[in-house]
Amino acid sequence: MRRAVLLLPLLFLHGCSCQQQPPLTESAAAREGAAHADDVPQHSAPTPPPTAAAPTPLSAVAADALDEPSLVHRYLSALAQGDVATADAQWTGGGPGGHPDDAALRALPDFRGLRIKTSAPIARDTAEPSRLREVPVQIRVSTGTSTLRFEGWYRLQPRPDGSGWEIHGASIQPVLN
Repeated sequence: MRRAVLLLPLLFLHGCSCQQQPPLTESAAAREGAAHADDVPQHSAPTPPPTAAAPTPLSAVAADALDEPSLVHRYLSALAQGDVATADAQWTGGGPGGHPDDAALRALPDFRGLRIKTSAPIARDTAEPSRLREVPVQIRVSTGTSTLRFEGWYRLQPRPDGSGWEIHGASIQPVLN
């Protein structure tokens, strides 16, 4: 213990090797290189110019667009409020088609309460960035007569103009207690 107490001040004076040093700027690197120029012979190969690779877009949609879970929330909230036009506008082609995969949910009368829990979107393709995303969802709906639960997912794709996401498909099933 006594040795540790004696060595501790030396450690602070010398500096700990585990401390990270800030990265050198070009001017600091040049000064440090000049300070050690006499110590080490300089034999460096010329550096090739950086290649101009096209930057990979971070998202398949506009940066200011709603994220995937928010779009699902908007859709389900519109359904709960009885605003079918706004809900249908979230789908590819302006509607879910003849028999939507969330028909049981869409057919519920008298929404009184809605609780939506989404999980992180899952890429369902290998494109970079992903152009097909699946949003897992758990839904609890209160109606005038009962409380029902649903689970499943909504599959989203970018709108043709890239302005945001749209619902491409769904798989929503009732959960039995």
